[in-house]
Amino acid sequence: EVMISNSRGPETLTDLVEELGPNAQAGTVSEAADFGDIAMEAIPFSAYESLPADTLSGKIVISASNYYPARDGVIDIAETYTDTVAEHLEDSRVVKAFNETYWETLRDGQRPDADLDDRLAMFLAGDDEEAKEVVAGLIKDICFTPVDAGPLTEGGRHIEPGSPIYT
Repeated sequence: EVMISNSRGPETLTDLVEELGPNAQAGTVSEAADFGDIAMEAIPFSAYESLPADTLSGKIVISASNYYPARDGVIDIAETYTDTVAEHLEDSRVVKAFNETYWETLRDGQRPDADLDDRLAMFLAGDDEEAKEVVAGLIKDICFTPVDAGPLTEGGRHIEPGSPIYT
């Protein structure tokens, strides 16, 4: 089951929920954050402080967002975007994933009949090994091959825009 949300409200997600099927539902940001054990954020950099840190405490949070200066403005941060998110969600288990692959590749690139070695790679980075294993399992579930890029800061830099493996 999955709950999706956006800043415009659940009523704007009716068509997408219908397309996703009976295991999908829409909710507010707060409802979605409270919904399960795993949450994914995919928001502009300027909105990261709107993530409900208390509600996401203890949960695995997949950071799928990227910082784009043209969209987000030039921001002087010493760390990666995901480090900034992780600092805001200090009691969450943040894993960077699903950010370096184009959405159409995510939708169309699954190879369910292929061995793991013959599937498209999807990179992840994080400091919590157990959380990374859970996210790696999700990546396998959608028929991609997880590749551990390392700790959140170092690995996150390898899979953010401007890196050689960012697509």
